[in-house]
Amino acid sequence: MSIKYHVRLSDEERAMLARLIKQEKPKVAQHKKRKANILLAIDENHDPLQHDQVAKAFHVTPLTITRLRQRFVEEGLDIAVSGKLSRHSRPRILDGEAEAHLIALTCSPPPEGTSRWTLNLLKDRMIELNYVESISRSTVHEGLKKTSLSLGKKRNGAYLLKKAPAL
Repeated sequence: MSIKYHVRLSDEERAMLARLIKQEKPKVAQHKKRKANILLAIDENHDPLQHDQVAKAFHVTPLTITRLRQRFVEEGLDIAVSGKLSRHSRPRILDGEAEAHLIALTCSPPPEGTSRWTLNLLKDRMIELNYVESISRSTVHEGLKKTSLSLGKKRNGAYLLKKAPAL
């Protein structure tokens, strides 16, 4: 099998990987240690092992080793060991402060002309009061679902006061 991507670690990179491997379990994820061990094993500057030997030793497939080689060559050591941040992650809309505003709003009396809060009313009021820039009604629903609040209860505030510790 011909190797397209060649792993040649410098002495500093080898030392960094060795330190990473020696760190205690709670501090470093096991998959990072495994990748560090694989990179050390396939380093061409220090008597590399064959893909099959490395795959058997670390319980991975040869394709995993090939992909790790490629990631190391194309993106560098840090990305090869730690991986990339997800492109799909985004900051939470309802952080702690906005969630507290949502709960307070839910406990307040509903707007005139309505008998209770609805998800759409809460969503619109949150935007109107500049607690959030934009929010969907499903996000409002998920925020309320975390608490013991119900839009159908008339005494949400009284219920929370009973559960709150005395100051």
